[in-house]
Amino acid sequence: MLKYVFGLAALGALGLGLAGCNGSNSSVPTVSPTGLATPLPTNPPTGAASYVQIELLSRPAVKEVFENFNDHKITNAVEPYVGSPADPLQAEIKATENTVRPPTGNANFGAALQSVLYPNVYVVDLSNTTDKASYLGVETGGATGGKFGGRDPGDDVIGISLGAAFGSTLVKLGVQPEDNQENACISAENVTQSPTQARTNTFPYLAGPH
Repeated sequence: MLKYVFGLAALGALGLGLAGCNGSNSSVPTVSPTGLATPLPTNPPTGAASYVQIELLSRPAVKEVFENFNDHKITNAVEPYVGSPADPLQAEIKATENTVRPPTGNANFGAALQSVLYPNVYVVDLSNTTDKASYLGVETGGATGGKFGGRDPGDDVIGISLGAAFGSTLVKLGVQPEDNQENACISAENVTQSPTQARTNTFPYLAGPH
């Protein structure tokens, strides 16, 4: 056993000696566990860097509620342009809503919801310096609390989205007439906020992780 240990020590010393005789470590290649020499890592040139979008998820609950699961990989990789032929989400919002709430009389929730929720981006009016941020504020003309748009930390975006799809939100906003097809079971998340999740008065204005 002692001979084995001493033998390993001697081999290590021999390796260090050979490296020291070289005079410069820059020309000594690194050796991988398989014994194959590997080049030292180098940073790619700046011009070779490129942006690759791997996921598009803006408004909460939009893709999860309306989009065919197999289409997620498609919309994750495309830009959210209105009418993009590669983006099936726009048509799926309308089709899904029309299945849940078929058009009746003057009510067409599918078309209305499609115009409100697509493209799947947060819209803000940067020229508006008086209104507060409010989820879907631009799309509804300020009916959700302000015309600036975006999203306020206190906005219950899931509740608003579920209410628009399955409840009376669009009716109350004056976007659609009453169709009497509300589904009280799924038109709200039915979850109350815990006091530990209350907002703070300092940046980032959200409660700490828990």
